Amino acid sequence: MKKQGFTLIELMVVIVIMGILAAVAVPKLFGMIAKSKASEVGPAAGTYVHLQDSYYAEMNAVGTGTQIGYNAPASNTFTYDAATAGTWTATSKSDLNECGTGSVWTVTSAPASGGVSHTATTPSGKPACEALTPSFTQIGAATHN
Repeated sequence: MKKQGFTLIELMVVIVIMGILAAVAVPKLFGMIAKSKASEVGPAAGTYVHLQDSYYAEMNAVGTGTQIGYNAPASNTFTYDAATAGTWTATSKSDLNECGTGSVWTVTSAPASGGVSHTATTPSGKPACEALTPSFTQIGAATHN
């Protein structure tokens, strides 16, 4: 008589392999979730920079978020602030992996020869925050006319 099915050893091997895969995949998954949440910072800052450039071209000064017409995106992850002329901030509302609650990304805009100079900074002393938003500091890489 021929028996069909799996032995207990075969089932245990499959369970061990699934456990190893889960141990590797779950941390990667949470890392990608944090990165996707942090990805909204760049476009929000880019919008602020473009509006600031347009305002400067017309008024020859940097303005507040209200003056330049900046509407911060609705977000469950960040609080955006552009109330001070020439300063934009995004403050995290929750932990994003090693980048903790209250971490602040900043764009500072100032008049420069021929236009506006923008300086983008990630939370100081937190390389994990910079890793979540790798292109953020490139926002201030050039002076815009």
